[in-house]
Amino acid sequence: MDSIGDSDRSRLPALDSDLLLAFVTVADSGGFTAAARYLHKTQSTISLRVSTLEERLGTRLLNRTSRHLALTADGQTFLVYARRLLQLQREALGALSVSSEPITLRFGIPEDYADTWLPALLERFSAAHPEVRVHIHCRMSTELLEQLDDGSLDLVLAVRHAAGSGGEVVGEESVVWAAHRDFHLDLQRPLPLAVFPEQCIYRRRALQALTERGLAWQVDSTSQSPSGLRVIIDRARALTPCELRSIPANWRVLGEQEGLPPLPAAELEIHRSPSLTHPAFQTFVNQLHDVMAEAAGVTS
Repeated sequence: MDSIGDSDRSRLPALDSDLLLAFVTVADSGGFTAAARYLHKTQSTISLRVSTLEERLGTRLLNRTSRHLALTADGQTFLVYARRLLQLQREALGALSVSSEPITLRFGIPEDYADTWLPALLERFSAAHPEVRVHIHCRMSTELLEQLDDGSLDLVLAVRHAAGSGGEVVGEESVVWAAHRDFHLDLQRPLPLAVFPEQCIYRRRALQALTERGLAWQVDSTSQSPSGLRVIIDRARALTPCELRSIPANWRVLGEQEGLPPLPAAELEIHRSPSLTHPAFQTFVNQLHDVMAEAAGVTS
């Protein structure tokens, strides 16, 4: 056995960052195909890098079958150190300013949440990490998660669409029925709705609630944009499901008292790319937590 003071470094295996990143991404994404998408490499390249790492370490890190992939005991142990090695490398390069390439964080957020949290978040993060550029992508939650999955985004704040989605729940939004204050509700006729496209979870839940209550409805207007829906609702000819906190002063909330069914709250989640390793990105997530809590009136 080598002593602690053994200085023969030639016998240490070379742990290249490309090999470490491939292993960490496979472990986090659950497979070679997903890891290849995140890292913009071919599946065979990712497989070769993990195999090379295993060969250099002299141990198997992953148990592979045609239908299942799992970390071995050594793989679970090494994953902790692989993450630390990648983070230390990023920190070291950042401290020395040896890279001429700017650091970019690609963040996806639904447009209806951007106005509420982005201004304070970007101001704080810019003060803490002026070396990091933040690219903002505003789309519907399902579209943002697809972009995260194909490697186009690093972080996504999204509405939870299903249990076991893999995201970290960071908040909850009350969802209600809303309409212009001059809108006349007539439950004897099909309810005129203004909603987001079909992939919107608010839309699906709203239509299900109306159907279960036995109320007739019709989709009069559809818009990808919250601002588009606001224009439609301001005409006082339709109602819409939306977050309670985003209701304009000239709208009103409708609910059980008017004969409408309650709507479930929306859980908000943070989803991260498995290849996300820069320590500044965790600062961004922490500050997002803080901004959301402050907006909700929560104090620590």
